[in-house]
Amino acid sequence: MNNSSAYIELLKTFPPRPITAEEELIATQKAIDSLLDKGELTSDERDYLNVLGTLVYEYEQTLEPIPDIYGVELLKA
Repeated sequence: MNNSSAYIELLKTFPPRPITAEEELIATQKAIDSLLDKGELTSDERDYLNVLGTLVYEYEQTLEPIPDIYGVELLKA
């Protein structure tokens, strides 16, 4: 298990928690965006980004699925 101080600092900056509301999703997305804006990431930053991305993915799985409809059917909906 790699518990480097850089990873611990990332966790302190924005502690990852399961997302249960839209506000939490937005805050998590901002943390992800700030990492992505850095460009080249360290292995600690990549691991942290992976954790945040997993939380976003798990939250999105709980949302109402978007139906696969197109054209006239989409307009009717």
